[in-house]
Amino acid sequence: MSLPADPLTAQAYADSLVQRTAQELARLVKELASALDPFPAFLGMATLQAIEVEGGRRDPEQGCIVVCPDGELYELVLRLVPGPVDVMPIDQVEEFKPLDLPPADYIPLAYRAIQALATELARRRLPR
Repeated sequence: MSLPADPLTAQAYADSLVQRTAQELARLVKELASALDPFPAFLGMATLQAIEVEGGRRDPEQGCIVVCPDGELYELVLRLVPGPVDVMPIDQVEEFKPLDLPPADYIPLAYRAIQALATELARRRLPR
């Protein structure tokens, strides 16, 4: 393969490759997520179905990054709020914030999500 003579052409070609790679990884994440039935509970919480994407957090203020049954990546924000006094003094509120990332930032997260999903699928296939 010969390099394009024009640097702007080279940049456009690289951008196209990154975009296609991100799209293919997104497709694979969705396929792997749909293969997990039932989808695992997050940290043993029966109400949350998600798998943490290790190393996904880019900012200390950010919640953890998870992949959900729909194959999308989200920032999971868990907050403790005062609950009904008679029932439970503290309640938990979960919020899944969709990640809107440029392709170059999405690629490493998608790769880690694929690793996490594949590990879970392989674990389920091991004889018990």
